[in-house]
Parts: sequence; structure tokens; C-alpha cells
Amino acid sequence: MKTRPSHPQLTHALQLACAVLALAAACAQAQPSDTWSNVPQASDDRYTNPKSKVYAGPNGWWNFGQTRALLGGKPLHDFKGGLNSNSDVLMNVSQANKLHVTTLDFGSARPPPGQYTASAKADLAQKKVRVSFSDVNNNKILDWASADKAGVVTVALVNGFTYITLRQVRLEPSAVYNTGDNKQVMTIGFEGALAP
Repeated sequence: MKTRPSHPQLTHALQLACAVLALAAACAQAQPSDTWSNVPQASDDRYTNPKSKVYAGPNGWWNFGQTRALLGGKPLHDFKGGLNSNSDVLMNVSQANKLHVTTLDFGSARPPPGQYTASAKADLAQKKVRVSFSDVNNNKILDWASADKAGVVTVALVNGFTYITLRQVRLEPSAVYNTGDNKQVMTIGFEGALAP
């Protein structure tokens, strides 16, 4: 019984297809998680173990948080800063210059766990949160704020901490000084936690 020799181009195409599939599978497995972190370096679990005296909070967010903002799809701000409550409003303030503030208004300083819709007005009973970002550089107040159904904000209770995450929430320009490029939509992400 004679076997037909394989066509060199067909063999090469099959090898190339297998290589592409293997590369795609490797890339899919190498995707980093979307968890942001502020955990200090240590040779053990002293900062990540909730029973430790120096526990740093979930992912290191002990009254601390991180804001990442894109304007028109281009990176604009990325900062870590203190997370505080002022009445019923939570604020993440840039440590570097205190001129960048992310505000989360749930209508409560300690919103219960659940998923909230980023909206134009806060309403705790309706699970709506108003998200805003302010830039007070150059003696001008630039503001962006969420409109209705602008994204999802998740609140969880982790080891007693109020843990807040949001990704790709859309903020509309909302101040008179938002001119030129600053009239574009901002996309914002945030992660942080309030200590018990």
C-alpha cells in the first residue's frame, strides 16, 4: 500500500495554525487579574493575614484607595490616596497634591454590600451612587460626574472593611471650565477600603 507524500505548503500551514493556537492559549492563561493592590512587600503574610497585628486591609487598602482615569480613551490620572468619609460622601484624595478628588456619594458613609448603579443622584434605597472626579489644578475646577446608568459600583464587606470597586464608569463633563479636550467623557476606575 502506497502513501501519498504530504504537500509541503499544507504541512507548513498546519504547523503555523498549531503554533498560533498554542500562543493564543498561553496568552489567555497569562492574563493578569484585575485586582489592584497596595500590599507592602514582606517575606511572610503579616500584611495579608487578617489575624496579624499589622494587617494592611483587603489588598492593602486601609482607609486608602486608587483612582485610574482615562479621558477620551487616553490615560489622564493614576493616583493612590487617602479614602475618607465626609458626612455621607466618600472621597479618595491624591496624596501628591490634594488637587485630584474622586467622590462616591451613596447617601451613606457605610453603604451595605451589593451592586450599585452609577447615577446622576445618590439613592441608597434604590442602590444608586453618584460618582464624580474633580481636578482643581491651575485655579480652575474641572469636574466630571456620572449620569444615569453610567456603570456599576460594587461594595463588599471583607474582614470588616467596606471594600469598594468600580471599573469603566463613564463620567460626563460637568463644570463651566471643562472646555476643549476636557469636554470629553472620562472613564474611571477605583478600588479601596474603609477600615471598620
